[in-house]
Amino acid sequence: MKNAVLFGDSLTFGYGVYKEDSLSYLLGKRFTELNIINSGVDGNTTREALLRIENDVLSYNPFIATILFGTNDCAPGEWSHRTVEEFQSNMEMIIDRIRQKSPQCHIILITPPPVDETVFMPWTTNKRLAPYCDVVRDLAETKNCLLADFNKYISEISQGDMETFLQEDGCHLTEKSYIYLSQFIGNIFENIINK
Repeated sequence: MKNAVLFGDSLTFGYGVYKEDSLSYLLGKRFTELNIINSGVDGNTTREALLRIENDVLSYNPFIATILFGTNDCAPGEWSHRTVEEFQSNMEMIIDRIRQKSPQCHIILITPPPVDETVFMPWTTNKRLAPYCDVVRDLAETKNCLLADFNKYISEISQGDMETFLQEDGCHLTEKSYIYLSQFIGNIFENIINK
């Protein structure tokens, strides 16, 4: 059975929702021919991602790898903030390491979703997040990766009203969002499998 590794932070992990509503569970239900591995860790930035890539991604020799980072990287907190330049460099290293170890791996870069700035909690803003999304889009092109522009996709579906798509903290995804995300990513999986 081929491995599909979901590499990311709490958005990939499924923070704040039941396991049955998480991205990995929903994709696993749809793609029984794939072994879906949840390698999302709460609070991670691309810096921590590089420290664990060997164990959490490369060791599985993935057929598909999704990469979703940026929300924590762009947050202003001292413990998590990574500059746009570091984010880009770290993302490039993540892609290169996967390619070196698993040249046949289909890499899907996912843009992080918008945040709801109307609530008290998000540690970031959409203005801060935008350049990180742009890095992901640019890298998909320059590094020849597949792009899942979830930021754009969910912005269009929500028509700018993210209230039902985000938890009360204005940042983590609701069950409804995971349904949309799993369908969006799942359609890309489908294309890969049917090639």
